[in-house]
Amino acid sequence: MRYETVPTEITLSDIESKEASWSPSMYRHVTLPTSATKRVEELLEVDRPYDKGVEPGSVWYMRRSSYNFIRTKAIQEYSCLIYPKGDAIIPINGRVFEGSGLLDKDILMIKDSNVGECVIIIGHNWQNYMFSAGIVRLHPIINPYYLFSFLKHPLFKLQLLALIARGTTITHARDLWLNCYIPFPNQENSDLVIKYVSVLMEAIVQKEVAIRERNSSIDRAFELELGTNQQLDKTFFFSMPTIKEIQELGRLDTGMYSVDYKDKLFRIINYKYGYTNYVELGFDVIRGQNLQISNIGESIYSDVYKSDFYRLVAPTDISEYRTVRQFRYLGSSKKLSLLKQGDVIFGAEGFGKGRVVILADEAQNTISNIHGIIFHPQDENIIKGIFLGCFLGYLRAIGLVDAIAAGGSGGSLAISYFHHVPFPKFPEDKQREIAQLYHNPALPPTDTPTIDTFLDWHSLWNKELGIWELDREMKALQQTLADVQDRIIEGKRVDVPLN
Repeated sequence: MRYETVPTEITLSDIESKEASWSPSMYRHVTLPTSATKRVEELLEVDRPYDKGVEPGSVWYMRRSSYNFIRTKAIQEYSCLIYPKGDAIIPINGRVFEGSGLLDKDILMIKDSNVGECVIIIGHNWQNYMFSAGIVRLHPIINPYYLFSFLKHPLFKLQLLALIARGTTITHARDLWLNCYIPFPNQENSDLVIKYVSVLMEAIVQKEVAIRERNSSIDRAFELELGTNQQLDKTFFFSMPTIKEIQELGRLDTGMYSVDYKDKLFRIINYKYGYTNYVELGFDVIRGQNLQISNIGESIYSDVYKSDFYRLVAPTDISEYRTVRQFRYLGSSKKLSLLKQGDVIFGAEGFGKGRVVILADEAQNTISNIHGIIFHPQDENIIKGIFLGCFLGYLRAIGLVDAIAAGGSGGSLAISYFHHVPFPKFPEDKQREIAQLYHNPALPPTDTPTIDTFLDWHSLWNKELGIWELDREMKALQQTLADVQDRIIEGKRVDVPLN
């Protein structure tokens, strides 16, 4: 980042101040162009700047409990919200629960391992949650969304890394993050600019909340339609695998013989309208583009949009919530295999396998890589593509993707494995209902938002938008916020368009 400088020489006093560290990274400096800054410590309550988490020990972990323990892995760089998947949140015995729980707008920050990553708590259903000893809860005296917006900005992490040695443990990190600086607008209407930054950040968080809610709605729609009222009059019975069954599958390294897999599979094949496979549904299936140098030659990658570059969606870029965390861009002189509107990109390898995104807009010169499996509807019916993609995401959520996968390190799914995947024949109106949760380009509210109505305006719009559009608008707000933050850091004037 342009605010970082590396000295060409250092003094003996510099070395002494760094406890005789010989790590070059310890002598970097981060210089902010603006003088209107405050240390993080100045923005927190004097008597209680933060709460420390606790570590109850794994002996108190439980399978089910009304009390929960948030681990550091629940705080991720690419999200503003707690990540609830896997073992990021563990049920614990209520006898070791400490504290009064979490409150709406609480900011949690990691102070060891992945130092500086943070999230904000949304909602009032967190009273029975406590957090790890590697996490602190901040008590800001300013608008929490303004502080949070700059804690998520790369500048905060840059400052922190300049203060903390690489490979820092909890002991060495201490409270050095309190010494990082938060920039403020340096103009006569600074309060208005602070409010503008705050509502932008809050609107981004609201969109992320809405995306998660839509994903839950999609999975619930599959659960309800495959429920008991839509099942044939048959009863599931588990039986151990026969020699014939093993010969037909041709595999022993699979969870497809388990009770859980067969029970969930039964609900699909016992669906009253029947089931089919992706071939009969009319899909072509291919691997993504091979981007190795031996195949396409030298190429250039960029995190910034470039009009003559390909837009790259790799499976590692796909989130748990059927969105793309961040588009990347690839420049190549070769003509690469492009994706089309309605195509489904399915992550086929690793611990993120089964993550899926459906291209609901014009494909915009989009490609994927060889680690993705592409489902293309032959009739280019976007509803059909969205339905299939959403169902694949549902299969991942209920564990069937993991059961089918083979191999270690997260496993992988070859295209041939999808012959074992049944797709229920939902009625067209039910397919459209599910597809609309993912793709619904609703028009924005007709009135023009002001800074006071901005959040309500977006909240009203959020109720109509699908996941794809919510993610698109969230990324637009993120870019607007980043532009405003850069002007504040540079000490430049910020004009508030909502005033």
